[in-house]
Amino acid sequence: MAEGEPQSVEIPLEETPEEEKGEQPTEKDEASQEPEKLPPLTYIDFIPQCLGSQIDGKEPKFSDFGSLMEQANQWLLSMPQFSVYKCETINTKLGSEFAVDNDSVLQHYSSHGKNSYLRILRLWLMPKVDTTMPTQQLAYITVLPDHPSGDVTSYINSLAGSAPARAISDPSFPAFDHLEDTVLKLNKHLQAKPLPGRVLTIETVTFKCQESGSSEPMEIEGACWSESGNSARVYVYALRLFYVVGQPAFEQIGLKDIVPEIHQNRDGVNLRVKFSTVGQAIASASQWMSTQQGIRLVSIQSINVKVEKKFGAGPWIVNSNFPGYTENQNLNEFRYVKALRLAYVKEQKPENPSAYSSMTLTSRLFIPERIMGKNFESFSKTMLKVIRWLNATRVPVFACETVRYHMSSADGYGQGFSEDKPDYQVHTYSGQHYLTCIRLYFPTTFQEPPPEIPEVGDAGWGCVVS
Repeated sequence: MAEGEPQSVEIPLEETPEEEKGEQPTEKDEASQEPEKLPPLTYIDFIPQCLGSQIDGKEPKFSDFGSLMEQANQWLLSMPQFSVYKCETINTKLGSEFAVDNDSVLQHYSSHGKNSYLRILRLWLMPKVDTTMPTQQLAYITVLPDHPSGDVTSYINSLAGSAPARAISDPSFPAFDHLEDTVLKLNKHLQAKPLPGRVLTIETVTFKCQESGSSEPMEIEGACWSESGNSARVYVYALRLFYVVGQPAFEQIGLKDIVPEIHQNRDGVNLRVKFSTVGQAIASASQWMSTQQGIRLVSIQSINVKVEKKFGAGPWIVNSNFPGYTENQNLNEFRYVKALRLAYVKEQKPENPSAYSSMTLTSRLFIPERIMGKNFESFSKTMLKVIRWLNATRVPVFACETVRYHMSSADGYGQGFSEDKPDYQVHTYSGQHYLTCIRLYFPTTFQEPPPEIPEVGDAGWGCVVS
């Protein structure tokens, strides 16, 4: 099937064996049977259409990202039983011959070779509660930080060769607006020109701004791009707002970052930088939400923030307000930390009591099972486990995300990383492996179900994969 077209899926229905029915059902009995059971959460991916074959090893041309929204809206019209819960922009690495495999969970990034990537659109779906409501139609805007001054080309060239690496906090870094300034300017724009609808998701998307030895411009709507593992690169963060088309809601947005605290700030003999855990960050997010009034949380996203040394010296700092980061092959290693970015819209009546005052935010990570060596179960298979878990616990979902974890070892046994450890190191002289997982957030505490969860087969939909 061509890229950009979601595959049709089989919808297994709950059935009762004939010997338990006692007699054959009549037409009336068949008509009274319950309709198909939809999963509490599932997804569908839309992949850009390949517009031509590769030439001399260069990646083929793909349709732009905006075309995926048109395809998604057509699909939603044909599937009115679903409601879009969240939207995600997913970067997936292209395989050999630039093949697309968005169901593979293990990705390898070459340290010296060429890495090609494709942006796909993932819709997280739930059963529509109110069937009288019209089918959602979606749109989005992408907001880049302003670039008032500074020469990106000169800066990236200074990183190449034997020049010392610089941190993005270095005054010589090209002057992009920091995140808080970008949000401020966006809200001023939304006051004058509100979105024609209601915000559904706010996400942070990373774009390669420039690369040493390359003259390719940054394409915000482009779906495919390549990077060389042994080059110097500048990345910038953009905000992408997905919204449900309709009457303007006159919404203003806000972001709150929960950054793990640094408990041990210095490296040295028998000393390593230590951070608070992912669980502690989620608890901090829950505490912050309970004190807020007049907001509607629309997204929780794990963002990778590069840990820098202030002006090239100590101590280490984590500043999620930076507009981006750099990577330079001359460095032996980089360090990153996962922060939680809570995105929300401000309600028109801020005096309303907090909707989250009595909520306890919790989370669970669903990790693909290792079969053997570098062979893991597929993303869709992991999603089936998510569905079984939700059906068994009946815990309501508050937020969801696709999140990748850096693996200290892609071989061997187990999951290959510590899920409660927020930081990781990247060595420039060796390739990197990342494992794609599913993280769900809940508005309450929960108990794990007993291990004997029945296999999917008579429990309704599995998932939808393009």
